[in-house]
Amino acid sequence: MTPITYTDADEAWRERIGREWGQLAARHMHLDDGFSILALAGNEPVGLIAVVWRDLPAPLPPTVEAYIDIIEVRPAFRRQGIAARLVELAAARARTHGAYQLRAWSSADKVEAIPMWRALGFGLCPATTYPGGQEVRGFFVARPL
Repeated sequence: MTPITYTDADEAWRERIGREWGQLAARHMHLDDGFSILALAGNEPVGLIAVVWRDLPAPLPPTVEAYIDIIEVRPAFRRQGIAARLVELAAARARTHGAYQLRAWSSADKVEAIPMWRALGFGLCPATTYPGGQEVRGFFVARPL
């Protein structure tokens, strides 16, 4: 089995992800307003986490959070700890940046993701969103840093 390595994404990686994984994944990658980290098996991208910096609103004093815009691991590489490692790398980067918390959204149909968030120490808050007017049930997950 090829060992997994982790690297920061750049524009060249975003273009490759767009070609190989689709433009939706590429659009969710953050380079200037956050960061993106790839998990690689050799030179093959098998996992991705992208985090955007967000300011939390008043009445809080100036506070930034790290919001996970996308986390994805290719099916053949799941259940190997890659997503957990990507989250931990993101948390470490967010702490260095001074972020208060690491947060994400997971729809309820992501039946493998919900237990992962809990196992990684995230609080879960049930919520319903309405993107494009369609009801989507799920959870906001957050972990103070």
